[in-house]
Amino acid sequence: MSEKKTTNKKKKNKYTKKVELMLKILGIFMCVMQLVAGIIGVLYLVKLDMFPTKYIITFGIVYLVITIIFFVLQKWTTAGIVTKFMSLVVMGVTIVGCMYLDYTYKEVQEMMGIDTKVDNVHVYVLKDDPAQDLTDAADYTFGILKVQDRENTDATIVHINEDVGKEIATVEYDSVTTLMQALYDQEVGCIILNSAYISFVAEDENYKDFADKVRSIAAKDFETVVEPEVIPEEYLYSGDKVFTIYISGVDTRGTLNENSNTDANILVTVNMDTRQILMISTPRDYYIPLSISNGVCDKLTHSGIYGIDVSKETLEMLYGVHIDDYVRINFVGCKDIVDELGGITVYVDSKFVWEKYVFPAGENNLDGEWALAFARCRNFPEGDRRRVKNQMKVVEAVIDKMLSKEMLTNYTDVLDAVSDTVITSMTYDEIAELVKFQLDDMRGWEILKYSVEGYDSTQFTYSVPNLATYAMIPNEESVERAREYLRQIYAGEKVTLEQE
Repeated sequence: MSEKKTTNKKKKNKYTKKVELMLKILGIFMCVMQLVAGIIGVLYLVKLDMFPTKYIITFGIVYLVITIIFFVLQKWTTAGIVTKFMSLVVMGVTIVGCMYLDYTYKEVQEMMGIDTKVDNVHVYVLKDDPAQDLTDAADYTFGILKVQDRENTDATIVHINEDVGKEIATVEYDSVTTLMQALYDQEVGCIILNSAYISFVAEDENYKDFADKVRSIAAKDFETVVEPEVIPEEYLYSGDKVFTIYISGVDTRGTLNENSNTDANILVTVNMDTRQILMISTPRDYYIPLSISNGVCDKLTHSGIYGIDVSKETLEMLYGVHIDDYVRINFVGCKDIVDELGGITVYVDSKFVWEKYVFPAGENNLDGEWALAFARCRNFPEGDRRRVKNQMKVVEAVIDKMLSKEMLTNYTDVLDAVSDTVITSMTYDEIAELVKFQLDDMRGWEILKYSVEGYDSTQFTYSVPNLATYAMIPNEESVERAREYLRQIYAGEKVTLEQE
């Protein structure tokens, strides 16, 4: 019996040693795989290029030390088993982290470096017209604008001629309203019109029903590269530690780089040394010369019809500052961002009601629908002045929420909503440098908000010269004050607002 027990014991020990050896080999293999996962993680961090080098080096060293400790602990069976489970967790976290880093890189790339604008030109007929396509309308007379948007109009005519196999007949009109009236009166069978121009006549009671009375039988998009401008010597410009970004808010369901009215116009100037951010908002109906109007005044909102570059240049003329880049936000899509963030909190100075929405004085917790309504409403005694201030509050609240822990709990959904709602001319490298700058110095920022003022009036505009509409005449004192604030922040002086 004793010899049999000894034999069984030897077999058991031999089996145990074999299991222990296999566990050690498995542990070593897992440590090697963990090391590979760490190397891939470091490569993804380098690729994303949004973390300071010291953070990446620290991550690599800590990861390597943990892997070495796990490797050494494989000597002991119990410790080895525990570290194998821990190694699985570390590898799982690393793999998920790499997936998030890759997703971030791709999503940010999609909205960066947009340097084009899109004109969407349609051929419109009356709704009850029998023509269903261009072939049916080949023998119609086409109404066109004589001067405005002529380059896109002529290019559209070329495409139409190619499609129908003949040269179409055209009649020129001096303004959008006379062109539309010609279609209403059936002087022409159809009209060629940039869809962005429809907003011009939405201010005229005679054409508010345009969308219901007409339909499109053809459309053509024209994409144009926005060329870099030559910076005038008199403009404020740094190129280093101070820069200005133009936030253009649109309220459209078209593509983000499609030309359309600009409803929110906010200049954000950042001084990275003083850590001050100055936000200057300009009312959409501000009556000023556009960069393309040869001194003729128009409403600022109309500048977006001609492209984001015209809006940008117009504001540069107004404030005497070079705008480095633009960010365009679709307020319709902004609703999704707010919802994904779990809502935002804004402070309401005094109670107001708009349609079904009631905003009491004090702090208001808003979901996406209510935040959009808060940004859209301009039914105030002070008109658009209050609206632009509310829009700045929404932008600031969204930024604050994105810097909070709620962003992490719904990260991919928020980023997906942002990529669908925001485009910018900033390059990926510029964004990465800003993120690294902030991570390297986590001090807070002082945000200053200022809105220029004006006087209510009725004016003819460059875009619609035969229609008098509401416009806001600039208060030159408030504009000059905004210029002084800009001068101070560019000079590195501490900016203190006289009124907020």
